[in-house]
Amino acid sequence: MFKNNELVEPDHPNLKWWGEYNFELNQPKAWQFGSLLFRLTRGLQEWRLEFHRPQVQYDYEQKWHEIEDPNFGFPQPVQIERYMFKSTQAKLQLMPRLADRSVVIKPVDPIYIPAGQRGTLYISTPLWIAGFVEGQRDPLFDIPVILPKDTWFGPNHRSGEICYATAVDGRTELHLLKPRSFRAVTPIEFHNTSHQQLRFDRMNVPVPALPLFYSESTGRLWTSQIKVLHESLDRPPRIRIENRTPPHAGEVIYVHPPRSAAGALFNMFDSFF
Repeated sequence: MFKNNELVEPDHPNLKWWGEYNFELNQPKAWQFGSLLFRLTRGLQEWRLEFHRPQVQYDYEQKWHEIEDPNFGFPQPVQIERYMFKSTQAKLQLMPRLADRSVVIKPVDPIYIPAGQRGTLYISTPLWIAGFVEGQRDPLFDIPVILPKDTWFGPNHRSGEICYATAVDGRTELHLLKPRSFRAVTPIEFHNTSHQQLRFDRMNVPVPALPLFYSESTGRLWTSQIKVLHESLDRPPRIRIENRTPPHAGEVIYVHPPRSAAGALFNMFDSFF
């Protein structure tokens, strides 16, 4: 869109990159998702996936488009995966998924919750691309758009788990959180019923235990809401995953169930004072 010979970004860019695609035999289709180059080809008895991920990816690379010439040469290195079938069907669904591990978020600035106060923090976590074909319950492939860094979360080096790490600018007002194609929004509601002001520096968000939704009115992918109830300093906060999105999400469509049950959760906080 141009105005006075200047390029102007549209108010609501098309963030919905997923959907169902039809492939003729031996037809390739290619996309650029942020900095990830991605090509699928349907053969008579196999699907072929090729992708190129640059050595360094940046979280601000959130634009996408289908590539007009799907046969163009990808830069090296190219990762190739082939999936064999008795015979392939024409339809393939590209779908977003939440991360396959918990995501440790570190707010740019520490968050404080005064005694007796409650509030909601909106954060976002990175998305994966999954490919589904008819007759297969599990996806053929399931890869991150932007590969997050690994981190350890737990009270010590023996007790805890490997997670992904991402720095976020958590927002208390949704409109200040910029919509992004390859991140999903998680609302976290804090309720501090203790007599002390609380502060946390980082938080372990159990995204594999969260369902994924899409809201056309907000143009965002959402997870269900997490409630954090802190009653005293001598015991960890109580964590509850709600079965709904907040009113700010508007009307939502169910996209994916949780990757895993919520029963395996442990404390979301290792520094909560």
